[in-house]
Amino acid sequence: MSAATIFEETRERLVPLLQGHGFRLAVLEHEEPNAFAEYWRKGLRLRLVWEGHEQALWIEAAPDGGAQVVGPWRDIEWMAAGERLPLDRDTTAGRTACLVEAVERFLAHRKRET
Repeated sequence: MSAATIFEETRERLVPLLQGHGFRLAVLEHEEPNAFAEYWRKGLRLRLVWEGHEQALWIEAAPDGGAQVVGPWRDIEWMAAGERLPLDRDTTAGRTACLVEAVERFLAHRKRET
């Protein structure tokens, strides 16, 4: 699977999930070789990131204070693991599935906290 394909496939799989949790697209940017899609809802932002030089895809979260991000972006897989993980360079459909599952777990955990 190509770099552009893995980013777009993951984004397409995330959209219904994110919309179901009240997120809307804030920014979509492609600047070769990188891309990101940022989604917003009150109190939280999520960002799907493709880093072309490293050939890696991940999802970050940051607290939102209305018009701006008010905290650092943090990788949601690293947050779940409680530690920094090795950079995942998988560009197969398996990576998409892992990221979608990570977002589902992250949002379910946040829902339980509120």
